[in-house]
Amino acid sequence: MGLDACCTNNYSKNNNRINSFAPIDEKEIPRITYKSSNDFLFKEIEYKYNLLCHIQLIDFVNLLEDYSPETATLSFTGIMKTDYSYHGEILSYAMTVDTFQSFIENKLFQTQEIYELSGKKNDLMMETFKEVFREIFKSLELKLNQHYKEEREDRITKRVLISLGVIFCKSDVISKIRLIFDLFKNDKNKFVKSDELDKYLLSSFLSSSYCMLSARKKITNTNKNIPFMNKDDFIKCLKVCELKDSENLVRIFNETFFDKEELNWKEFKNKFENKENGFQWILSSSGIRKMQEENDV
Repeated sequence: MGLDACCTNNYSKNNNRINSFAPIDEKEIPRITYKSSNDFLFKEIEYKYNLLCHIQLIDFVNLLEDYSPETATLSFTGIMKTDYSYHGEILSYAMTVDTFQSFIENKLFQTQEIYELSGKKNDLMMETFKEVFREIFKSLELKLNQHYKEEREDRITKRVLISLGVIFCKSDVISKIRLIFDLFKNDKNKFVKSDELDKYLLSSFLSSSYCMLSARKKITNTNKNIPFMNKDDFIKCLKVCELKDSENLVRIFNETFFDKEELNWKEFKNKFENKENGFQWILSSSGIRKMQEENDV
């Protein structure tokens, strides 16, 4: 799931390097797949009803950056941006669950890929996707507030929401990791630890596990084609995807990824090439859940 299948759906390699955050001469990194014991619970909402699987990551990020209540109903007319940085003020723009829904309806639903699906009158898919990701947003906001021990209206920013695109949208590996590198590199072009990186990682881990579980449980109230969850399956999954599990995974990432304080692009990229001890799991919902299971606290 996630990177393992969703983001490769109907993906053209010829179009890949043109629409990439990585330089066109960068060599692609072989994809590593992951499986967790709880993946079967999320098959419908991660595959069948997940419209992000049809959208290119570069489109998702550019549309997200361009979105505001003032531009919601305006067509995107800019040039696709491939160079992002930590200092981009637009990425600190706070979103509410209602503005996020507006982004879904007015930007994502208007992309060619999704518009063609809606043209087939697939209303159930559209409504299910919207309800699932509204719940992911709300439960993520709840857990981040609990983590920081303070409720804030600006808890969810566009930079946080990019994590959803990285996990679910179509892209090659090199493009996804280049985007992450650029977003969190310092002024010396080095990837370093930071509070914003921790928040991004925590958001990715929560969205792939606890938030996904919450959405999966509730969506059966509005989509009768998705079966109710078995109570034992729910409890088993919840045990390894609570807030403390994602917090622990952030700690493990920082302790194992940073063998030095600063990593240049080549050193950073190498971290994702190792099949046995690499870090492609942070790009995959299944990989994240697998790591939570292996590091249960």
